[in-house]
Amino acid sequence: MKKHSLIFLGLIVLIQLAVPYSLIQKKEKIMQEGNICRFLIRPIDPADPFQGRYVRLAYLHDYIPWQEDAELDVSYKGRMYAIIETGEDGFDRFTGWSLERPTGGTYLETRYLGGYVQWHQYPEHGSTYKGLRIDIPFDRFYMDEAKAPRAEGLARTATRSTNCWASVRILNGKAVIEDVFAEGRSLRDRTREKE
Repeated sequence: MKKHSLIFLGLIVLIQLAVPYSLIQKKEKIMQEGNICRFLIRPIDPADPFQGRYVRLAYLHDYIPWQEDAELDVSYKGRMYAIIETGEDGFDRFTGWSLERPTGGTYLETRYLGGYVQWHQYPEHGSTYKGLRIDIPFDRFYMDEAKAPRAEGLARTATRSTNCWASVRILNGKAVIEDVFAEGRSLRDRTREKE
């Protein structure tokens, strides 16, 4: 009986070590082999840019534009694939969708969150249906807790700039944030500099 308990305990320990190792390996593979995409972000909220040890990112183009004559047969929070293409300005955007995993190109595995509606400033102008809202799984940029206060100050300065973007690595529909840039400079590098 004691031998079975030790084997069972050993299996539990192995599983507890294997799960984090597997997650780390997946992220490392994306970081090494993934395509680099640059997404414009809205300036970071100066009032509370940090919750714990990460910066919450809001993307400027966080929806898929509606395609004429398109049919969408997916339920709320249903899985879909957002097609990513680089625009003339050098930044990436979601340009289309597929319910089946694409065989080529850069795409993000995501979930459908409903319609994206743009409300106009004056009530009499109503609203315009722009496209599909999607779940963007890379909306948190984690930082070393010791560097967070300096990064917070830099983020506040960056709110005055519209030149903010996130560098994201994408491989087989999975994404990992590589870095965030404000005013053309890496937030990670800037937190390493001495004041």
